[in-house]
Amino acid sequence: MRRRSRRLAGAALVGALAASALLVGAARSQGSGSDSDVVRLRLEPGELSLGRSDAPLTMVEFTDYQCPYCRRFQAEVWPKLKRNYIDTGKLRYLARDLPLEFHSAAAPAAEAAHCAGEQGRFWDMHAALLAGEMDFASGGIERRAVALKLDTARFGECVARRKYAELIAAHAREADAAGIDGTPGFIVGRASAAVLDGLRVEGALPYEEFAGLLNELLAAH
Repeated sequence: MRRRSRRLAGAALVGALAASALLVGAARSQGSGSDSDVVRLRLEPGELSLGRSDAPLTMVEFTDYQCPYCRRFQAEVWPKLKRNYIDTGKLRYLARDLPLEFHSAAAPAAEAAHCAGEQGRFWDMHAALLAGEMDFASGGIERRAVALKLDTARFGECVARRKYAELIAAHAREADAAGIDGTPGFIVGRASAAVLDGLRVEGALPYEEFAGLLNELLAAH
């Protein structure tokens, strides 16, 4: 659920991101806090992603599988974003977790996505959890695992052990450090040497607004 909404940054800020390293340094020297729309995020080696590893732009989404706004983004924005930017080599996309405290099934669903990833089906489970009924507490996670033809015994053991609890908690801490307090939240910008310097964007905004930001960032390359 989105706790607050923020419109996309204006053209001046987008243009400034072309020199993001300088911009971030200036923000720090001026003592800017978490309200700055420009943030720095570490990218982990080997982290699952979609799109070319050398794409000019990178987007990290922080998601809650029980959030209706995340599901709206997945249904209405994601297909166009993937077709027009990820599949064309312009954008690399990563998904991280931000299960909100008042969504009791969000953390188990995040565990399910990572456990499916052990069998090479992270992105399939990610998509499945964001589609259909929000029936996670009544067998919906297990039904999705069966539909994806996972080894359900191995999958169930992984989820029950909460094997990825620390990773999920680490993602939530990263979101907090980036000033993201609701879902979906995004960091969009340029990555270099396992560091993403980008703009914070919050909310299930229309595709046209995401496209406008991405096009301005690409033009500023």
